[in-house]
Amino acid sequence: MNLITEETTSTMKRLENDQVIVTLRPDGIVHVSFLPHTEITVEFQQVLLDMYYEVTGGKKSLFVFDGGEFVSITKEARENAVAIEETTPTKASAIVVKNLAQKIIADFYYKVNRPKQPYKVFWQFDKAIEWLHSAAAQ
Repeated sequence: MNLITEETTSTMKRLENDQVIVTLRPDGIVHVSFLPHTEITVEFQQVLLDMYYEVTGGKKSLFVFDGGEFVSITKEARENAVAIEETTPTKASAIVVKNLAQKIIADFYYKVNRPKQPYKVFWQFDKAIEWLHSAAAQ
């Protein structure tokens, strides 16, 4: 889970390892893309937090998440996500799903763990971005 690459240009910052790509887009939205077969554990959440802080500079930001096939989250990580929510640099989260299994997991997380920040699930990436821009305006 070590950092494999880091790329910075005048319009974006990108961090990548063997499980995730985290990019600060030109519009200020942080795009988190989990690679196929990634398991999100409590230990990996700490790696993610470090990456989030590096790309945002600690500033509360809008996040869009998507993932490849067979991305999963352990029960402990799901519970930990609520515990660490206050310490993350997220202002709102849009989750983009590609299949019914991902939708069920994302909806289950919302219903059971009740994130305190705005959280919404989408089938289309562009709709997720639109919603985040509207959330930023509020």
